[in-house]
Amino acid sequence: MDLRRRRVPRQAAGWFGKCIVDDDKSASWSECRVIDVSIIGAGIEVYGFVHHNLVGRHITVEVQAPTGASVSVRFTGEVMNAGDIPGGGVRLGLEFAGLSESERSILNMLERMEVGW
Repeated sequence: MDLRRRRVPRQAAGWFGKCIVDDDKSASWSECRVIDVSIIGAGIEVYGFVHHNLVGRHITVEVQAPTGASVSVRFTGEVMNAGDIPGGGVRLGLEFAGLSESERSILNMLERMEVGW
């Protein structure tokens, strides 16, 4: 088991959604799950990606609240690490790219509320 220390703690999420590789014109949206999130990044599991050279690429993730489509969260991050998971998917560690002060405030609020959609 990999026990690397994180720069900041992550909050468990369990949010289901979709994601896409931003700079791949042939890419389509794939199902994903946000495993955990912090003010600087997120861990996601992606199903359906066929390419494995994702480190350094940018991924956009979109998730919705389970209660309906009126609330959604969309973020972009740079893939810092990637590894295979059982069932043919890949686990990605993302670092958020270019967050505004407002976006950081929203992430801080979600972390404090321990939001688990």
